[in-house]
Amino acid sequence: MDRILNIVSYKGEHGEYIMKQQMNHTLMDKDMEFNGNAKNLEQDNLAFTGMIDGKPIFAAGMKIIWNGVAEGWVLATKDALDHPLLVAKAIRKDFARIAKENNINRVQTAVRANYTTGLKFAKWLGLEEEGLMKKFGFDGSDQYMYARLF
Repeated sequence: MDRILNIVSYKGEHGEYIMKQQMNHTLMDKDMEFNGNAKNLEQDNLAFTGMIDGKPIFAAGMKIIWNGVAEGWVLATKDALDHPLLVAKAIRKDFARIAKENNINRVQTAVRANYTTGLKFAKWLGLEEEGLMKKFGFDGSDQYMYARLF
């Protein structure tokens, strides 16, 4: 049976579910130690969830920092690795659409310096590296700032 990816509006419960699962990379498990609130990522028309068989396997979106500038984010379970191209294409497609529909001129995100998959994914989304931020992570990790202008 083919497993169909359904894209729905992001809800905090989706993020909470994803964060309780094994993440898509062991480095991301470290991020789950941070006591963040997945409900804080809810913003109308700025985030979406990919569901398979009624379960969230990834969520992605943007959080407005100030007018025209947003922080991009992605959460994914290990199940997203079973559908890498499907998930990646869904994120890339909606990434640009969300920015344009919401008059966002700049989307930025921080990526752990030692997370090569995340660094490659940021570039694949069209983001450009802006520089290394030493000890930027909540755990003291070095992270690169990536951004895309629209």
